[in-house]
Amino acid sequence: MSIYEILSQISVAFEVLYKKDANIIEQGGIFCVRIDFDSTLDFEKIYEQPYSLYTFLFDNFINGNDEFEKLFSEDTSNQIPNKNGLEENYLVLRYRTNCIAPMRNYYGFTSHVNKIFGDKVINEEIVDGYLRFIQTKTDFKALLAPGDVETGWKKRFERRKVDLNHPLIQEFFEKVKEWNEKHK
Repeated sequence: MSIYEILSQISVAFEVLYKKDANIIEQGGIFCVRIDFDSTLDFEKIYEQPYSLYTFLFDNFINGNDEFEKLFSEDTSNQIPNKNGLEENYLVLRYRTNCIAPMRNYYGFTSHVNKIFGDKVINEEIVDGYLRFIQTKTDFKALLAPGDVETGWKKRFERRKVDLNHPLIQEFFEKVKEWNEKHK
């Protein structure tokens, strides 16, 4: 897959998630996706809803739920070992911004929660944004699962080959519905 094709997929997902035009542009010979926000407040709002969901799920279901965590075994089928047998990244994305605070709150907390789900995505803060080290194709595809919250989680669990009919998964979706009702 070419860089442009990857950026096209990311662009479509961002447009669905952020309800903003995501344009692929070239800057200094490097292609990137650019999204313009009307204000800092407008930018901060894109992180408020998912951060709220993650904290709600963590506080009300995930934290201390060892049985739930056991459902997510580590998927090594898409990992790319290098010549030393160490894992390589499938993709590294760079997010640039002039307003890092909402990203810092969101990526710091979600990195912790995502480990519970077996995700292999590492977020590292840099001076003007973040680097996202995406270690498997499955994790990249999970980032591209736009749609409503419940559908996004279902697709994510399907990629992880988790039984959607398992009682704990059903309970998880009840919590997602509870959160949705509070945030309509």
